[in-house]
Amino acid sequence: MILIKSLIQILIFSILLLAVFILISSKTAIFGGLRSFVVVSGSMQPAIKVGSIVFTQPGGNYQTGDVIAFDNKAQQIVTHRIVKTVNSKDGLSYSLKGDANQSADGDLVSQKDIIGKVVWTVPYLGMIVKYLRTPRGFIGMIIVPSLFFVIWEIINIKREMEKEIEKKIKKKLADL
Repeated sequence: MILIKSLIQILIFSILLLAVFILISSKTAIFGGLRSFVVVSGSMQPAIKVGSIVFTQPGGNYQTGDVIAFDNKAQQIVTHRIVKTVNSKDGLSYSLKGDANQSADGDLVSQKDIIGKVVWTVPYLGMIVKYLRTPRGFIGMIIVPSLFFVIWEIINIKREMEKEIEKKIKKKLADL
């Protein structure tokens, strides 16, 4: 029984850590440059499915065939594959295309607009992350399990304190 309780605690704690990591990496690059994004369109299917989470890492050397995330002119993060590198007076630019699209994107993307190369993809986890970003999802999947974990630890501390008090009482009674 104790083993099962410990495994449940470890599982809940691990899930909370993963959720916090994904939420923080979706807003900032403090984890070694890693950023996470939820894929919201099917332009990269079948390689990257809608609802997946992609993790990107910046790198200065992007090549044809790399899947990258970039900030487009509409202030959206888009994940597409490099199909061509173009040298221009402003530096390197890239022609991109979604795997499911028939033709390349209309605009070239400059190196400065690239957030990073996709280094890891987790299918469908993005659907949960999108839910976590809602008040109901945050309360139900972060706050409630966290409270469960804290209450569980308080109960364990209380039990240990009761054991110590009981030992002290027994010792005093034995000394009399």
